[in-house]
Formats: sequence, C-alpha cells, structure tokens
Amino acid sequence: MSLRRRAHENHAGTVPGSPRSPQSVNSASSLPSTPRNRVSIGVYRSPASTPSLSASVPFDWEAARAHAAPPYGTPLQRKARKSMVPVTPKTPRKALVRKKSLWQRMQDLPSSIAFHLSMFPQNLPLPSAKTSSRLIAGTMHFTHFLLRVGQYRHASYLDDIYVEEDDTWIDWSTLFTLILIVAAFGNAAYLFSRTRKYHFHRKQEMMSSPNAKFVSKEWDQLRAPTKALWKRGLSVAWRLFVMTWRFLLNLSPPQTLVSPNSNSSKVQELEVWTPGDLELQLFSLYSPVHAFLWLATNGSNWIMMLISMGLLTITLNLLIFTYKTLVRDKEFIAAEVMNEYNEGFVYPRMNPIRHDVGVMTHESEIVNVW
Repeated sequence: MSLRRRAHENHAGTVPGSPRSPQSVNSASSLPSTPRNRVSIGVYRSPASTPSLSASVPFDWEAARAHAAPPYGTPLQRKARKSMVPVTPKTPRKALVRKKSLWQRMQDLPSSIAFHLSMFPQNLPLPSAKTSSRLIAGTMHFTHFLLRVGQYRHASYLDDIYVEEDDTWIDWSTLFTLILIVAAFGNAAYLFSRTRKYHFHRKQEMMSSPNAKFVSKEWDQLRAPTKALWKRGLSVAWRLFVMTWRFLLNLSPPQTLVSPNSNSSKVQELEVWTPGDLELQLFSLYSPVHAFLWLATNGSNWIMMLISMGLLTITLNLLIFTYKTLVRDKEFIAAEVMNEYNEGFVYPRMNPIRHDVGVMTHESEIVNVW
C-alpha cells in the first residue's frame, strides 16, 4: 500500500503545472497557471463524478458502421451486420414432407368416407340459396310442363283415333307427377317443421305465445348406468305380458313410476320457427298449390293457369320479402334503443369523466422569514 501511494506522489510531481513540479519552482518568473485536475482512482470516488465519455470522446461513426473497431470496451463483433453485407439469393431448401404409406391410407379410408358423409352437403361448393332455389324450381316447372304437354297430346290422339290399349291407370308421366307433388309437399313440411328450442330459466310468468310451454328440465347430469341388453329385453317382455293381460281383463294400463328423488325442475320452453333460406325460396317458387295448378292445366285454360301461378309466385315473394324487412327493422330498432340507453345512461355512470387537480406551492409562500 505504501509503494502504491509513493508511485502516485511521484506521478503527481511529474505532471506539468503541478505545484510540486521542478518547472514551476525554477521558472518563478513565469505567469501562474491553474493546476490541471486529475482523475483519482480511489475507491471512495463515485463513477458519477468522473467526466462523461460523451463529453470527451466524440461519436465514432466509422465504428458504428462496422468499418473500424470502437475505442471503447465493447467486444468486437465477429460477424458483420446483415444490412452491410450484400445478400446473395439462395435457393430455398425443399421441405421434406412425410407422406403416409399405402397401408395407412387404406386404414384411414373408412373414417375419411364417414367424415365426408357426415359433412354432406355442407362440404360441397353449392351456389347460394337464392340461385339454388331458382334452378330447382325452374327444373320442376319445366318437367311439369313437359308432362302436361305429353299427357294432353296422348289424350287428343286417343280421342281422334280409337286405339285399344291395356287398361293401366299409372304410367311414367303419372309417376313423375306424383314425385313432383310429393317433393312440393315434402319441402313445405320440412320448411314449417324447422324449429329451435329456447329455455327460460328465470321466467316465471307464462309467455303469451302458442309455442311456449313448461317442461321438465333434468338437472342431475349423473345418470344411472345402462342396464345390460338381456335385462332390458326381459323388462320389455314382462311389460308387454302385463299390458296384454290388463287389456284382456279390461284393466287400465300400468302407470310409469317416477322416482321421488329425481332432481327435476319446471322451466319454460319456447319453440321458435327457424326457416331455411333455400326451403323458403323454393316454397315461394314451387309450392303444392303450383303443383295442383299444373294438374288442372289443359289446352283451353293454360293461359289463365300460367297467369295464376305467376301471381301466386309474386304474392308469396312480396310477402316473404316484406316480412323479412319488418323483422330486420325491428332488430335495428331494438339495437338502437339499447345503444341510446347505453350511451345516455349506462356508460356515463360506469365511466364518469373525472379531473385530478393538484396544487403546487413554494416554501416562500408559506414560510415566514420575519
């Protein structure tokens, strides 16, 4: 420690401008100079008291551009920056994709077929509902028109020339007519039978709707385990035997026993009609009424029948379009009412605008120096 202190003192004596240097002693006639401040390396000094590197060392742009080594203690970069190195186009490496073997594809074939069948016809790139309904209805009208023309020509031919034929009441034209009528009724039945059920758990009063009713809702999700198949067969056989003897003896059928500990509750159920766009458009273009109007069409009234079918189609389309517009307008009105309620009442009270005000003072305002 003493050697280090002595070395510091000797070094301080050799610094020009120092009071201990021989130059300052010998040159007494020279003008006095301010001694140069030297940086102490003592441990008791804080690094914050030393002069900043930015004040003495200018910014080295050459080092920043990686053209020269920096003068500070940052380790040298072994690799140059990507922005400074010219990028050479490389051929992209072809990805290696592991393909399934023939045996694996054969094993997955049944599950793939079942999956596509379950997604049918949603997995097909079908046109829109409006276009599909027009194509189907146009095809059915054209088919019915050809059937009626063929039947009318056949009937006129039999009236002009007597031809003895087999007395058959059904032929290919009658079969196709029945298919068209059944298709029209099937579409109408499917259209009016599409419903969706909603359960109102907090609604106690009965809603004024013919589709609302109270049903039993099972809350207990842990059901009893399923009995074996032979046990269920014996139970059904015994029940049928008992019901047969009760019927022969003119007795009332046995009532189903309900467990008193069943965790059930009455909730209100609303069955809402949800028509599909395809079925609704097809019903307006080819309904069962259209099919029966085609049956009544002949050579003398075909103009009136075509006008009647056109007016029926226009009436159904106008009615459907007007009612859809009414439902959409009601949805817009309800949404705007809720939006105005939120903007005018809910949001101002949930998120009120507040001002944080602070006062800044000085000690000269509150300290009495007198």
